[in-house]
Amino acid sequence: MFSDNARPVAWPLFFFYFFFCALVGVMMPYISLYYKSIGLTASEIGRLMSTFTLSGILIPHFWGWLTAKVGLPKRILQIGILGCFIAVIPFNWNDQFETLWLLTCTMALFYSALIPMTDSLAVRSIRHLDVPYTRLRVGGSIGYVFAVTGAGFLIGQFGVVIVIPTMCVFLALAVVTSFFLKEQAYEVQTQKATTSFLALVRTPESMLFFGLAFLAFMSHAPFNVFFAVHLSNSGYSGQYIGLLMALGVVIEIVLFLFFGNTIKRFDVVHIITLCFICGMVRWFLVGWFASVVWVLIFTQLLHSITFALFHMVSIEQIRRLFPERFAGQGQAMYSAFAIGLGAV
Repeated sequence: MFSDNARPVAWPLFFFYFFFCALVGVMMPYISLYYKSIGLTASEIGRLMSTFTLSGILIPHFWGWLTAKVGLPKRILQIGILGCFIAVIPFNWNDQFETLWLLTCTMALFYSALIPMTDSLAVRSIRHLDVPYTRLRVGGSIGYVFAVTGAGFLIGQFGVVIVIPTMCVFLALAVVTSFFLKEQAYEVQTQKATTSFLALVRTPESMLFFGLAFLAFMSHAPFNVFFAVHLSNSGYSGQYIGLLMALGVVIEIVLFLFFGNTIKRFDVVHIITLCFICGMVRWFLVGWFASVVWVLIFTQLLHSITFALFHMVSIEQIRRLFPERFAGQGQAMYSAFAIGLGAV
């Protein structure tokens, strides 16, 4: 999977993605069930979950700016993952909404740094290696699938009380893994006076890219929230719904593993155009032909283009549009504006 010279750099990043996305695979589907089990109301659960959304829009810019100033992305990432771990531990002993809200705000402050900082560090670390970013990122997809299925089994055996300890375990493993990440400090002084981050954002190409990324993730938001409900209303059982959703992630893993370098052979305009055309076809078919099984299977295969391929080309675009000193801020802008605000 990785060459001999790439393994010391690639494997720690792969496993960091794995453990972090495993955390997401436990938290996002199941923590609301845990909140319900300890007596929180639907309104209280909604307010707790919305904290992550709001922090994902506002906070990544701070972490991107801090990384550009400090010039040590690994250290910033370690602060983020360690702060997230420390904030989650008290969840085990608290069931009052006010306390959980304060803990959630603290966790969200650090959690919002992890995705953009990890992507930024990964792209920088492999720049001189023959390793596509997607082969690292696939660790996250595998970790997510592993955690979703594994946590579901554990909940069936021990109940939803297992959710918070499982989150703690994955976070602890991510903290340990972060110490094995390889880091190259930014050359802050040599690039300090050349340009500014705002100047790079204001270029027509950057503004167009972020606008398209916003639209792409906005189109996926109703799917992420209501797809299971839509299929349930169309008469599908929970088992079939789960299999259809898993199919999309499996195709995503295949694309990340084997086609990471392929996208460099094509023009970015053509790839983004393909993603949007496939997106239009996918949402039309899901909306009006959900009762036809083979149509749904086809639309889930398109997930490899509408999400995975678009994310691949987006990471490559950010690397090209923003010099390495501003890579963290570029990733933060992508995470906040496109993924965060687009999802809202």
